[in-house]
Order: sequence, then C-alpha cells, then structure tokens
Amino acid sequence: MAQVSPDQIRRYRFHLAQELNRAAATVNRHMMALRKFFALTKEMGDMAEDPTSEIALVQENGQAISRPLSTNETAQLLAAAQQGSRAGLVRRDLAILQLLLHTGLKVSEIVALKKEDLEFEYPGVQLKVCREWADSGTKIRHLPLAGDVCKALHEYLKVRPQTSATEHFFLSQEGRPISQRTVQRIISDCAKTVGLKGVSAQSLRRTFALHLFAETNDLELVSERLGHQSKTITEQYLAVHENQGVGSRE
Repeated sequence: MAQVSPDQIRRYRFHLAQELNRAAATVNRHMMALRKFFALTKEMGDMAEDPTSEIALVQENGQAISRPLSTNETAQLLAAAQQGSRAGLVRRDLAILQLLLHTGLKVSEIVALKKEDLEFEYPGVQLKVCREWADSGTKIRHLPLAGDVCKALHEYLKVRPQTSATEHFFLSQEGRPISQRTVQRIISDCAKTVGLKGVSAQSLRRTFALHLFAETNDLELVSERLGHQSKTITEQYLAVHENQGVGSRE
C-alpha cells in the first residue's frame, strides 16, 4: 500500500470541516474510521507508520467561535475602513485591518507594536512580534508583510501623530497608544457600515489562518505565523467548524 502522510490526513480533515462545512461530530467519525483502518493496516504489516497517530479530533463542546470571512466580505470590510472623513483615522484603521487580515495578529499584539518592530531592511518589510509566555518566556516571530499591508503602513506613517512620549505604532489623534477596545470598535464599526454580522478580531485571525493553510497546506508555517505554542493547537484551530469550540490555549 502506498504511504499516506499525516499532512494528507490533516488536509482531508480541513476539507471536511471547512470546505464541505461538516459538523464536528461528522468530521470526528471520519477520523475515527481512518484511525481504525490504519491501525489495522499497520498491524497487518502493510504500513510502517500510522499517519493518524498524532492527528487531533475536532472538539465538540458547543462553544461558539468567530467565523472566517469570504473574499468578498474581506473586500467590503477594507472598503468600509476608507469611508471615514478624517484622513488620519482612515489610514490608521485601514492599516490595522490590513495587518489583522494578512498576519493573523491578536489584538493585544496590534496595540503593543512599536515603530522599531517594523524592519524595513528585510527584502520587502517584515514585522517583529514579541509574546510573553508564563512557562517559556519571550518568544519572537518575524512576519513578512504583503504589498497591500506595506502600503497601508507607509500611508499611516505619513499622518501618524508626531510625539516623543511613546514609541507605540498605532496612536489616537491625541498621540496616545490605542487600546484593545479601540481596535475592537474599529472592526465592529466597519463591519456594521457594510452590514456584516458576527465579525470580530478572531474572525480576521481565523480568516488569515484558513487562507494560509489552504494555500500552503503547511501546518508548521501556520502555527509559526499565529504564534501558537504547538502544532496540536493549530490543528484544532484549523479543524473546528463554525459553532464548534476550541478548548486549547493559543
């Protein structure tokens, strides 16, 4: 029998949960059937390794999660950010949405960004993101930035309040660091403007993760970009179906 890789099993699970929109219980039945099949195949000596041995099931605790956005909804949200009358806020808000959609940053990471975290010497531009973990200290990841994101950031820098009081990248009109609540309000207001419901910062993070995995089929890359502590967390993050919960810490 030809060898089946764990990545192929993950891709199949992703296909069931996200592309076919199957419920978590249905996805898990498929996974359990595959586990039994490959365990038997390995026992009979037809396969050296069981590709399902480290594949996580989709959790079924019923906790609602944010839905990802379609390509059209993403375009609508970005267009809404450009409808304001104050140029400074328009450029800031657009830059924030572009970052959320193209890097998968958490809101806490957005508000913590400093000017020095933008590394322009990289071929293109990349972003340095630091995150503190209680059990493993500071972890740093470097995220490449797409052209649209770079353009939005450069445009915001032109109107960013000039102040020596803080190095935070995103500021209010008064020159103070913005809060997480401000970012959440930006998302909510833009979504409301174009009639999108159920859109949150987690929606944008999930949109990024699902699109990146669909394009690359590279679980390790997605895990690294999201800043997850393990690929198991990323597996569950990708596999969950709307209205099914994720019980892992991310």
